[in-house]
Formats: sequence, C-alpha cells, structure tokens
Amino acid sequence: MLLVTLLGTACSPNETTLTFVESTDTHGSFVEFANDAAVIRQLKSKLGDRLLLLDNGDNLQGSVYQYLSNKDSSHPNIASAFLNFFPYDVACVGNHDIEAGRAVFDRLYSEVTMPVVCANVIDETSGKPYFTPYVVLNRDGFKIAVLGLLTPYVVTWVPERLRPGLRFEQVESAAAQWVSLICEREHPDLMVGLFHSGWEPQEQNLPEDAPLGRENATKWIAENVPGFDLIFFGHDHRAKAEKVVNKVGDTVCVLNSGCRGAGLAFAEVKLSKRSRPKIQIGLMPTEEQEADPEFMAMLQPYLDRAESYQQEEVAVLPVDICSDDVMKGSCLWVDEIHRCQFDLAASWGMKADISLAAPLSKYKTLDAGMLRVKDFFIWYPFENSLAVMEMTGRDVKAHLEYSFQVRNTIYNYDCAAGILYQIDSKKPYGDRVTIFSMADGTPFNMDGTYRVVMNSYRSMGGGNHFVNGMGWDPASMASHRIWNSEEDLRSLFIGWARAKGTLDDTPLNNWIVK
Repeated sequence: MLLVTLLGTACSPNETTLTFVESTDTHGSFVEFANDAAVIRQLKSKLGDRLLLLDNGDNLQGSVYQYLSNKDSSHPNIASAFLNFFPYDVACVGNHDIEAGRAVFDRLYSEVTMPVVCANVIDETSGKPYFTPYVVLNRDGFKIAVLGLLTPYVVTWVPERLRPGLRFEQVESAAAQWVSLICEREHPDLMVGLFHSGWEPQEQNLPEDAPLGRENATKWIAENVPGFDLIFFGHDHRAKAEKVVNKVGDTVCVLNSGCRGAGLAFAEVKLSKRSRPKIQIGLMPTEEQEADPEFMAMLQPYLDRAESYQQEEVAVLPVDICSDDVMKGSCLWVDEIHRCQFDLAASWGMKADISLAAPLSKYKTLDAGMLRVKDFFIWYPFENSLAVMEMTGRDVKAHLEYSFQVRNTIYNYDCAAGILYQIDSKKPYGDRVTIFSMADGTPFNMDGTYRVVMNSYRSMGGGNHFVNGMGWDPASMASHRIWNSEEDLRSLFIGWARAKGTLDDTPLNNWIVK
C-alpha cells in the first residue's frame, strides 16, 4: 500500500512533491540488497527525477566479494557498481569506507557518477574539506541542499597509515558552521543532512569539551542546530523514522534505514514557495519483494570471481566451535585467535607476553572439518590489523574488568591469554578479576610492564576499554602502541591457519567465569 501511494504522487505547477529514499550500512551485502533494488527501480521508473536516492556509506567492508573487490584494481569496485547502477543522486562516506584505506576509497569515489559529500574530513595540506562538503540539487525550480558529515571517531578505530593527510572534525560544530553557510549562500527550499553518525551517545554525560564531540550526534544536531528540515543518518544500524522539535520550535524529520539491505527509509516532501515543506516519513520493509534480476546480473561477475576465492581450502578444524562459548571462559573460538596473534607478533620480532581478543560476533558456529576462506569471514569479520602495546599488569586487570562489564556487546568482550585468571561475576565492578600468574606459572606483577598483542581497533580505543576502563586519552594510547602490522588480521589469520594445516582441538583453559 505504501509503495502504491508513493507511485501515485503527483505535483502541480506551483509546487512539487519529491520522494527521498535512503540506504545505509550495506557493509558489502549487495546480494541482500537485491530486494531493495527492486523497490528502488519501481520508484525510479514512475517518479524519474522526483525520486532522490541517498546512500550513507559503510559499503567497503563486510562481505567476501567486497573484500576481494577492494584488492582488485582491474575491475571497478563493486561498491561503485552498486552506487552507479540506479544511479544514486548523492553518497556520504562511512567509517568503514575510510578503514578500507585511502587507495581503495579514493579509487571508489573516482569511479562513481554522483557527488560524494562530507564536510568534516579535512585535507591537512589545503585545510579544506577533502570531499565535497555539500551539494545543491535542483528539481522543478526548487533547491535541495544536502550536507554530508562523518563521525570523527574514525581516528579511534582506523590507523593513520590508512587515512594519511586527513583530519576529522566534530560533527556538531561542522553541522552548525555549514548549515549557516549553506542557508546564507544558497537559500535552499529544503535543507537535508546526510550523516554517518548514529542517533545518540550511549553515554549521555559526555563533557562539552570532548575533542571529538559525540560519536553518535544526530539527535543532538536535530535538536540544537536550526536549519535542517530532514536528516538521514546511519552508523548505528538502528532503523528509525522520527520527528524532533528543535530549539527554535521547528520540526525536523530524522530517518535511518538500518543496515545490510533490510529495508529503506523514505521521506515524501511537498515543497511550495508559499509555506514550509510538508514531510511524510517512514520505513519501507522490502523482504516481500523479489530480488531484482537486472541488479543481480550486474553483481554476478563479482560473485563469480569471489566464489572461487572463498571456496579455497585453508585448514582442518578438528572439533565444532561456537563464539558464545566465551561467556563461560576459555574457548577454542577465541583461543585460536590468541595463538595466531602470539605467533604472528613473534614472527615480526615483537614477542608478546599477553594476548587480548574478543569473539566479534554472537551466535556463530563452525563445524569440524575442512575450513575454507569463507569460514574465516565468519570467524573474523573485520579488516583490523594487528598491534602490540605496552601495558602494566594493573592496566591489564583494568582492561579485563571493563571488558566483562560490557560483555553483552560481544565484540567488546575481550579475554586474555598468557595469564591464568578468573572472573567472579557476583563481585562488584573492579573486584571481579583475579589474576593468579602468567600462563607458565611465573608471577604476575601488577607494576610490571608487559607486551600485549591485540587488534588495531582495540589498540586505538575502539570499545572504550582504554578510555573508560583505564582513563587513557588518545595521546596515552599512542604512546603505549609500539607496533602495527601492515596487512589486515583476517588475511594473516588465514595464512597462519593454512601454514598450520590442522588447528587445535583443545582450548588454552587459562580462565573461567565463576
């Protein structure tokens, strides 16, 4: 019924009705997006230029075929093929697009046919936005301004070597600066935000002088930065369609389509020179749509190239493993990652005393037998690199205390290898972790300094273990970081497992939860 209503929308000579559709956070799951593509093509066929398609980033990470495409410069990137297919009218940049590395995202954005907007990523050489900060689209005599912004917390997740020469500024101050400039310079009939920043911070008492501002700032901007009529956002993967009244009494419509092709967000906007825009918003489920055959035909060459890669044999797994076993203590799902991290660090002359790792995904299992490349995308879904940090024994304990506190977010539930310890869940935060000794039985020293191997996301503050658990700021983290790998950890994990041939059948059994 909703699609029929949108397809039936018309306009008069004195006004126009435009339909905006947003996708976000596909994470390379373009096969899953094929249902959305069917809806978009129906709308495009009926509405033509009165349909405006917006994408909010995070396309360059999350599937085998996307990963392979990032490494293959002989064909257009699959993400650019996706954006050009309809084509989209405007795209924004996501943090996982930056994580793919400057060579990859520069190539992607050189291949797309639409403007890529992001005002708060600054070229340190010129001092100007690296991407187009905003674009003005003209439809039926009306001006639609679209401003792009990206959460600056990229700098806490992505090593500088992947984003050289770029500075990331607060979204709150950038929104205020640019919406004022756009309204003064362009006098748009509709002001649209395209933000890769989630709804609101998990921690509500963020200091006003926090240098990066809020990771998730969309609600704050909608309420506190007048000028926006409509904001599309992403990053937190939570579908939402809500109206907010800002501090001057104007209504701002705010939408997020969710993630991985689970549906679309739409806004039907009636524009008139005589009155404020009238906006109807909603979420558009697409699961009942059939996959669009032309879209799938566009994807097929990429899928074919990826299929042979992901079916490559890697190593034998002797027993079934499950990610959720970490909730009970030492388990093979994480312990093989620990073993890999120890071996890799040692191979580069960075022998580590302790390893930290999390299971990264809930409800995942791998069956005993021959593992293929595709299984390692389940086991290790992210393209983090490897890092070694220097930490005191006291730091390690504090890290593990915080990790248990946030265990419900499983990718933040770090456990340790190289030490013998237990967690008493009945004790208060700060007293739960007891470390008995190093794994070889030698004493563990709270004041001693240890080399600790972990993924780069954690070493840069991802998950806030260092910030909230230990009180470190970014400068402290940088001063304790002594080494980073150049290659992504999943590729290293695959190479390590392939060389090993048969993986272990017994966990390290070095910690338990009481």
